[in-house]
Amino acid sequence: MMPIPPALLIHNAQLLTPTGEDAWQSQTYGPPTSLSRIRVEPVKQWITDKENRQISLSASLIYDCRNSLPHNVEFRAGAKVIFDGQEYTIETVERLYDDRRLHHIEVGLS
Repeated sequence: MMPIPPALLIHNAQLLTPTGEDAWQSQTYGPPTSLSRIRVEPVKQWITDKENRQISLSASLIYDCRNSLPHNVEFRAGAKVIFDGQEYTIETVERLYDDRRLHHIEVGLS
């Protein structure tokens, strides 16, 4: 499968990964990671998480494993993404494969 063309990966964002234990209302984050050559699309989707909570996704971030930078970024639920001046929380991370290897990652943001 061909990588996602760079002409479609027109956005940049910042990824903030939590550090340490999650203290009530006092989460700390490491230094931001600059994401480039990604795509962020608005979505309107309801999902149910592991605790059976209903969560409304408002955007989807697409990270191509060949063309997006930096390479080998680890997305995980609870991290923050700052895109276009708005802060989002990562709710879902879906890894999509071609026949042999990881092709792209779709990240659900609320």
